[in-house]
Amino acid sequence: MTAARPEGVGPVLGWPAEHPVPVILGGVGVGFLVGALVPDLAGAPDALVAAVVAVAIAITLLPVPLISLGRAVVDRRFLLAVVGLNVVVSPVLALILSRVVFRDPDLQLGLLLVLLAPGVGIVAIFVRRAGGAVESLLATAPLMLVIQAVSLPTLMVLFTAGDGFLSLDLSRLPLAVLLGIVTPAAVVTVVQLIAARAPRLQRASRRGAALAVPATAIAAGVVAAVWLPRAAERSELLVAVAPLFGVYLILMTPVGILVGTAAGLTLSQVRAVTFSGAARNGLLVLPIAMAFESGFELVPVVVVLGIGIEVVGLFVYRLLVPSVTQQSRGPLAQD
Repeated sequence: MTAARPEGVGPVLGWPAEHPVPVILGGVGVGFLVGALVPDLAGAPDALVAAVVAVAIAITLLPVPLISLGRAVVDRRFLLAVVGLNVVVSPVLALILSRVVFRDPDLQLGLLLVLLAPGVGIVAIFVRRAGGAVESLLATAPLMLVIQAVSLPTLMVLFTAGDGFLSLDLSRLPLAVLLGIVTPAAVVTVVQLIAARAPRLQRASRRGAALAVPATAIAAGVVAAVWLPRAAERSELLVAVAPLFGVYLILMTPVGILVGTAAGLTLSQVRAVTFSGAARNGLLVLPIAMAFESGFELVPVVVVLGIGIEVVGLFVYRLLVPSVTQQSRGPLAQD
């Protein structure tokens, strides 16, 4: 089964959107390989890497209805289930898992950045394939981005205050957030506002949105290629954090189904909620990960690793969630 190709998008642009796993895994894998083989890439300008990431973030936000913030409250039960799962349940699990690597602050920060950032955009591809309520999930995305802007820094400080997070030099963070996250989101919002009255721009925006998967792959690969050599002395520690991403995905499966079912949602909505709890937004936090002081070069590498593991996990979700949710509701369950 393949995902529906966006209207006006040809087979060349449509193929990556229909096959996100090999594309993103390929980008991550090539990035790690190049970073290991060409250590001189560590000298690449930070501004160039940041620009690549910012463009990728803008592209991945194109299919997210940023100008339709009010749509999220149409189905309050679905919204409450998504918010509760991502703002209450997921952070608790993230905190527990982060304590496993608390003695390595760079691993801890990278892990928390990924796990505390709910996914928007690309997850819709997997939700659609799994028979989930993709439109309901996309409707909540703008509000989840706003909530994330508040909850992420708050929870990061709360979860790491005792480990010296506030003692770090965070002077580069405001500019990184402004240029790498706020600016792309603002540009996409303006584009969507204009496109609502300009059919040609709307079609161009739709074609641009089809590039979300390759844009993510390229950005993740570039970050890996540049930052892995910078963190070469600590790169062996990645084996300690990699399983934690997998544990998170495994544990969030029954939790997501339980939350969606307890909220009295339809079968397709339960599936969407389950994916919402699993999907993280590693790409969106890369500008933050790259802004930490010297000695924390491993943080962006951890985030990229999380992106690669997540896309594999979402593929597994795509295979298992439809049947598991169907069985949990019984053979007579109606959508």
